[in-house]
Amino acid sequence: RREIIFQNPLLDFDKLLFVARGVYLGSRVTGTTSTRDVYGQHFATQYYGFNSIPGGGLFTASGLFDSGGPVIENLTDGVEVESGRLAGQQLVPGAFLSPDLSYDGQEILFAYTQNQEHEWVWSPETSFNLFRIGADGTGLHQLTDSPHDDFDPCWLPSGRVAFISERRGGYIRCFGILHVPSHVLHSMKPDGSDIYPISYFETSEWHPSVDNDGMLVYTRWDYTDRENCLGSNFWISYPDGRDPRAPHGNYPYPWHTFADNTMPDSRFGRPYTEMNIRAVPGSHKYILTAAPHHGESFGSLCMLDLRVPDDGFMGQLKRITPYALFPETEIPGRSQYPFGTPWALNEDFYLCNWWENIYLLDRYGNRELLVANSEVFGGEPDWDMRLIDPIPMKPRPMPPAMPEGTNQGEDRDPGGATATIRVMNVYDSDLPMPEGTEIKYLRVVQNILKTNPYMGVPMIGYQNENTPRIPLGIVPVEEDGSVYFEAPVERELIFQVLDEEYRAVQSMRSVAFVHPGEQLTCQGCHEPREGSPPAHLDPIAFRREPSKLEPEVGPVEPITYYRMVQPVFESSCVPCHREQGGPVDMSYAALEPYVFYFAGGMSTTTVKPVHGGSRSIPGRFGARNSAMGQALFDETHLETVSEEDRHRVILWLDCNSQRLGAYVDEEAQMAGEVVWPTLDVDPSNPQGLEATGRSTRQAAR
Repeated sequence: RREIIFQNPLLDFDKLLFVARGVYLGSRVTGTTSTRDVYGQHFATQYYGFNSIPGGGLFTASGLFDSGGPVIENLTDGVEVESGRLAGQQLVPGAFLSPDLSYDGQEILFAYTQNQEHEWVWSPETSFNLFRIGADGTGLHQLTDSPHDDFDPCWLPSGRVAFISERRGGYIRCFGILHVPSHVLHSMKPDGSDIYPISYFETSEWHPSVDNDGMLVYTRWDYTDRENCLGSNFWISYPDGRDPRAPHGNYPYPWHTFADNTMPDSRFGRPYTEMNIRAVPGSHKYILTAAPHHGESFGSLCMLDLRVPDDGFMGQLKRITPYALFPETEIPGRSQYPFGTPWALNEDFYLCNWWENIYLLDRYGNRELLVANSEVFGGEPDWDMRLIDPIPMKPRPMPPAMPEGTNQGEDRDPGGATATIRVMNVYDSDLPMPEGTEIKYLRVVQNILKTNPYMGVPMIGYQNENTPRIPLGIVPVEEDGSVYFEAPVERELIFQVLDEEYRAVQSMRSVAFVHPGEQLTCQGCHEPREGSPPAHLDPIAFRREPSKLEPEVGPVEPITYYRMVQPVFESSCVPCHREQGGPVDMSYAALEPYVFYFAGGMSTTTVKPVHGGSRSIPGRFGARNSAMGQALFDETHLETVSEEDRHRVILWLDCNSQRLGAYVDEEAQMAGEVVWPTLDVDPSNPQGLEATGRSTRQAAR
């Protein structure tokens, strides 16, 4: 059988690149157990440098298909770094991670940390930094050097390098004692210069790779206003980070958790997390690892086909290894997971790790050993180490290089076009707007990153993973549903479409962002993925200059209960309620049954009634779907509450009924003072508009 398998014409290479990396959870033989082991048991913490197990290395194996077995070479053994802080030193003992081979097969990018002790501290010595080395083991250069973890480098067809980094800032919301910073997509030149973020997301992203069409595919953990085990799936964007989309798996059922929900919970029986996503050569499909949420990126292997409609469950996925169940959603608790880091040769044959060794696998169930752990470590296996990330050392076809559509970095044109956002038709949606509803405005709300590591400290809203909001303004929606406006840049945005009373009819439960100079165009609001706009469409809004964001009530500033609506309740509501016998306790805690908010927190066994789900439903959101919002339009309140005060309460309800608008200076916020968040906000330019440049129309002229 082995002789037959090795005759496969897909095995047209004689050398394999891989790394040996220590893992805390997932080997068949449990290594040393200590309190440090727990820190590696979450997909958000697994790639922190201080979590690494010293040892392993960057290896090649040649003579794979000879009868004598592979010849192992440690590419960095005895090699001194030629540039950077570690110049003149060797990369020992440390730990290695995430190699990527250039398209011509000549250069290798990888991550390395000097870490030797498990201490919860970030420094240049304990974090992963990026390096480059020739495929022949010469020319070892250090590319990055900082206290921020830099890892998962990916060669881009443009010549730049995408990678994952903590440099953007912010923390994961669902941790308490542990400090867990976020890490997202960045870009740099291949010499390590001109670094800037290409993602402005708040949580974390992993494993970028370039697909056959030249697009960047990766994993994102998306749980904005949703339970935090919902979305850790496939995302795709242009290589410069433009227009990130989630065409698969991001909105499992139930979409809502109101009392009339009839949909089952489709989180279970499908992957919690999809890691190591790569395009299959000569195919439109992708291979990936179905991995745990609470664990390292190993599990079961699947094939993803985006041409199949997304059913929120397994419709787009086919199991490659059905005998390895999905972590957590099919295997209760936290366990040991065998497969990972797949590299497809075609739709039927793949390289991957199985436990601690590298294998050739096919979809028919055959598995053939290529490189054994014991062959790397002198005849005796090192059970702390897995051989992962197998890459054939040969040139591979380069996907098309996409033109740059942003205005960033060293090559930024100060006179370039400013960023704009277009929506062709807000009514183009997979869920209809309520009958008779006319959309008059589009509201842009900024979502604020968590700037401290402690869950629920301070409590931003009614749930301990809620996030602050800044309403940046509204723009008109034309009668044909089209929108065109100047875009805030480099911050997380939530779009809401409003009726004539400024109430949100529909809202995102995710975020968008726009880069400097980007011209973002949306077809609709959750338009059907398999649909396309009519060819003859000539949106009214696109015929004019872009609208400017207009503040709704007062200046643009973070929303707090104490500044936005408490004065309204105390002056307009409480005195009248006292006379009429209505509720007079309008404290933040007392109002919870009457307001609207999404939970945004964890529930691994069930969904949260009313406040859970993965999608907002048109007409069942915010002020329109809360007892308080509905009361504002009864006969009594129409007479006693001014239009401006009504608008203030509506805006607060539509922005998740938050208590605070920043993670700092809680006392000042409770006193009604404006307190600005410390990330992604410039108080002198609160809307985040580009200060220089020309409009798209001016640039065209």
